[in-house]
Amino acid sequence: MNYWLIFLTGLTTGGFTCAAMQGGLLASLVANQKITQVKKGFGIDDWAPVASFLTAKLIAHIVLGFLLGLLGSVVELSLAMRLIFQAFAAFFMFSTAMNLLEVHPIFRYVCLTPPKFIYKFIKRDRVGSTLLAPGIFGLLTVFIPCGVTQAMAVLAINSGSWLQGGLIMGSFVLGTIPMFGLIGIGTARFSELWRHDFLAVAAIVLIFMSLQSANGILTVLNSPYSLGRIGPKIVHLLPPYDKTDSKQIVDPNVTLENGVQKVTLSIENSGYTPKYFRVKSGMPVELTLATNGEVYSCATAFTFKAFDIYDVLKPVDTKVHKFTPDKKGVYTFSCSMGMYSGTMEVICQKYFFVPV
Repeated sequence: MNYWLIFLTGLTTGGFTCAAMQGGLLASLVANQKITQVKKGFGIDDWAPVASFLTAKLIAHIVLGFLLGLLGSVVELSLAMRLIFQAFAAFFMFSTAMNLLEVHPIFRYVCLTPPKFIYKFIKRDRVGSTLLAPGIFGLLTVFIPCGVTQAMAVLAINSGSWLQGGLIMGSFVLGTIPMFGLIGIGTARFSELWRHDFLAVAAIVLIFMSLQSANGILTVLNSPYSLGRIGPKIVHLLPPYDKTDSKQIVDPNVTLENGVQKVTLSIENSGYTPKYFRVKSGMPVELTLATNGEVYSCATAFTFKAFDIYDVLKPVDTKVHKFTPDKKGVYTFSCSMGMYSGTMEVICQKYFFVPV
C-alpha cells in the first residue's frame, strides 16, 4: 500500500474536491464566530477553531478506517444517508450566508452551538467554547464524504486490516489539511483585515457552494431541475438525431449484440467518457463501468438513480450492470455528490440501432 501516493491524492485531488462541501462547512463555522468578535490582531481565537476542526476530522477518519478495515462494507453509509447529510451541509452554508448578509434575524438560529450539558465537561472559558463546536463538526465530516474519500474508504475495506485501513484514511486526510487550513485561516484572517467587505464576499462564496451542493443532490436524483438537465434544454446541447430516417440511428458509443445494447463507460479523474449516449427503449442495456488507471476522484462513486445503480469502484476496476429502459427520456448518471455527470437518452421503439 503506497501511503505516500494516498497522501499526495489528498494534497491535490482530495483537497480540492472535498473542500467544495466540507471546506464550506469550516468556512461557515469560522465566519459565524467572527460575527460576534470585535478585536484586532491574529490570535488563538483565529487558528484554534481551525485546528480543532482539522484534528477532530483526522481522528474521526482514522477511526473510520479502523472500522472499515475490520468490518468491510457493513459500516458503509447508504446513498440516501449521504444525500441527507449533503443537504444538511448545503442548508447550513446557505443559512450562514444569509446571516452574514443580515437578510433576516431568523437565520441567526441556524448558527449551531453545542448543547448546554456538553459545557459541563469543559472549562467555561472562551477558548473552550471556541474549540468545541468546530471539533464536533470535524467529527461529523465522516457523514458527508466527498467522492475521493469514498474511494479511499474502498481501499480501506479491501485492505482487510484495521491498521492499514486507519493508515489509509489518516494519510489521505493529512494530505487535505493544507487546503482546509488555508480556507479556515484565510476566513479568520481576512475577516479581521477587511471585515465588512470580506463577510460579504464570504457570503457570496457560501451561497455558491450551497447551490452547487444542492444541484449535486438534484443531479444524483435525476431531477429535471438540475443544471445538467436544464442547461442542455436551454442551449440545445443534446446531440440531435435524424427523425426523417426512421430505420437507422447510429451511436458510436453503443453496440448491438444478440439483442443487447452494450455501452462501456470509462471512468477517469475528470469524469465519464462518453458523457452522452443514446439507447432504444424496451431493449436490454449492458453498462460496463471501467476505471483504467489510478483513479481516485469522485467519479469512482458511480450513481444511476433512475435504474437503482450505485457502485464505488476501485482505482483499477470493472463492473457490469444490466437493465432495461422502458420509457423514453433523458436520464442522468453521476458521482455520488453530483460533481461529475453524464446523460443517457432513451428513444422510442420505432428507431433502430445499427451495430457498430
